[in-house]
Amino acid sequence: MGFNLSRHGANRMTQARLVRLLVAAILFASVVAQSLPANAVDAPEPPEIAAENAIVLSDFNEVLYDRNAHQRTAMASTTKIMTAIVAARYGNLEQEILIDESDIVGEATMGLWAGETVKLRDLLYGLLLPSGNDAAHAIARTVGWKADTTDAEQAVGNFVALMNQTAREYQLRDTHFANPHGLDEFGHYSTPFDLAIMLRAALNYDVIRETMQTLSVNAGGHELWNGNRLYGMRDDIIGGKTGYTETANFCLAAAATRNGRFVIAVVTRDSGESWFWDVSQLLDWGLIAADRKGVPNGVDASLIGTHFNQQVPTIRQGSP
Repeated sequence: MGFNLSRHGANRMTQARLVRLLVAAILFASVVAQSLPANAVDAPEPPEIAAENAIVLSDFNEVLYDRNAHQRTAMASTTKIMTAIVAARYGNLEQEILIDESDIVGEATMGLWAGETVKLRDLLYGLLLPSGNDAAHAIARTVGWKADTTDAEQAVGNFVALMNQTAREYQLRDTHFANPHGLDEFGHYSTPFDLAIMLRAALNYDVIRETMQTLSVNAGGHELWNGNRLYGMRDDIIGGKTGYTETANFCLAAAATRNGRFVIAVVTRDSGESWFWDVSQLLDWGLIAADRKGVPNGVDASLIGTHFNQQVPTIRQGSP
């Protein structure tokens, strides 16, 4: 089918081509979503889940499962998928960053302290493994700083503007960002469908994919562990991101691969007792559904395949 399933990819596409291919696939997903009723696949009955909103998306962007997949809601730290994309796209991963007092945002943290120096690459670990709000703020403040920027708040605002600009490029019509970390704030929302597209886009950046797959690491002197329990439940996870706030409840986006195909499952407003189990069940169901449906008629595999397929590495970085 012309897919490239190597971990690092044979060739690095330009950012412009990434966006063009992603937009093409989103348009295809919209057509498929309109032409198929929810859950209309030749597969076993979908699993019972506790999440209010959910989606399963195939590697060809077919909507295999839809439970209020376009319902706008707070998305908590799944926000950090886009934070990582903008950091990888616009930042210098080798840049040494002096941590500022303003970066010490409460709740989830990678343990930064004001005055230390950390590379942007290490902040990505802090962003995606323990879901550090401090790492998110430091990334945004640094990458968003322009020649005419006067303070940290303005720099973070510039970064959030890039997040929203990228969302528009990806045609995420039901997503808007108000901050880089995902803490509850008016005007900060997304949907399972948009989060699935975001995760797909993120997985095309080697550095993001590798970071998401890291189980533990010492990053800039900080011992970090991956909070995504799916890695302990399954061996086919490509990447994903967790999230929780009181408003958003439990949110989780994840991708898994099997036999050369992969699917993405997203839940929002789920139960703390079942969110990982719900996503794991949806991934299993989605992989069966994708396999039984096969490749959609009329799909140009050379256009979509290489950009939207990844492979689980044989050895993950780090260890529990």
